[in-house]
Amino acid sequence: MRQRPQHLLIWVMLIYVNVPCVAQINPIKTAKDLGKSIPGKKDPSTSNTGTTTGRPAPTPSTPSSRPASTSSNTTSSTNTATPLDATAESSPAKSFIASFWKAIDKLKAASAAQQYHLYYSNITSAETNLRNINMRDPNYDTKPLQAELDKYKAEQQGNNSQRETTRDIASNTIRFLSDLFESDQTSYATNLDLEQGIPAHQEKLQAFTDKVNQFLASNPDQSIIKSKEALATQKANYVAKTVAEYEKSINENTSKAGLTTHRELVGMEVYWSAIVKVFPSLPAPVTALQSVKAALARLGSEAQMLAKFQKNETEKMKNTKMPVAAAVNPALEADFKKVIATMGWKESVVKINLLNQDWTTLYHSITGNIIARTQQAAVAAKKNDGNCILYTITIVQEYTGAGKYGASKHYSDGVLADKFLCENAK
Repeated sequence: MRQRPQHLLIWVMLIYVNVPCVAQINPIKTAKDLGKSIPGKKDPSTSNTGTTTGRPAPTPSTPSSRPASTSSNTTSSTNTATPLDATAESSPAKSFIASFWKAIDKLKAASAAQQYHLYYSNITSAETNLRNINMRDPNYDTKPLQAELDKYKAEQQGNNSQRETTRDIASNTIRFLSDLFESDQTSYATNLDLEQGIPAHQEKLQAFTDKVNQFLASNPDQSIIKSKEALATQKANYVAKTVAEYEKSINENTSKAGLTTHRELVGMEVYWSAIVKVFPSLPAPVTALQSVKAALARLGSEAQMLAKFQKNETEKMKNTKMPVAAAVNPALEADFKKVIATMGWKESVVKINLLNQDWTTLYHSITGNIIARTQQAAVAAKKNDGNCILYTITIVQEYTGAGKYGASKHYSDGVLADKFLCENAK
């Protein structure tokens, strides 16, 4: 009696092994998948093939693992599933095959450009199902499935490359425009003398022009350029005023240092030429560029400006007069000469005019006590080139108490005119 359960178990297992209909049940099939396997009513005209109604018949000689409908005319609706052929219907991996084609159907309806995340998720789903098919049914021919998937993966890769290119273009456009408006790339380096500065400035302008041309050739993001139009117009509206100030400064200059201001105008011409290229539809940059060009045309060449500077200098020297003396005091003037002698000047004093009638008393800021007194004078001194230079010099005497002051000392000095006609020293 004890051995009966064991014999019963062996008998049940033998039935399970020898009954084909039981052994072929696929435990992973969904209810929907099982529904696809239910035989339909046979068409007498095709009764010899054994193909059910609504299912494609495989080629008798070489059964295909492809779905029946894979042409370009297949509907893009995800509600219509791609039907399975007989080989897929009988495969242990049928549910994975069906899921694979569902993902492909969704890819057909999706757009890689407009539905990036949906596209990516369905490719991932198709890849997962393809792996499961290979594991569940190693004999199933997955090459057609892989080929179908590869088409969409290639499309996705191309779209990703385009997205990366678009991002790179946008980044390059933002970087260029930020640099264009936030840094002065055409200004003259005033820390260099003219012999070094002008050639260096020319190289700088050429490098800037090349950079602009490369940017324009890179197919920049026009939407980002358009977003900067207001800023370009705003900057352009200030150009005319700046140009007028520069031109006035150049016209009044008396030395070749005025060429540095001229170089600023040259740099502005290059800069606004670039702005016009970047924003061709804006009128304000065109007006700004025209104002710069008009000023440069009025100023003429560098040689013409140097001649004008020389003329301005001559006129300035002729019209520069020595300040009239506020008082005449030979003893105090001699005091100034002694102080000047201690300063190591190489020029020789020609004339001294006292600028104050009397001393100016200095008081302590807290106690109010007298601490010193000062006197100021205009001094014309002759240089080695025959011209004079006009200084202002202030001397000081410290208070020693009891109404008395010490010896005169140098307190401060400045230059009224670095070139002064000695004949005007009166």
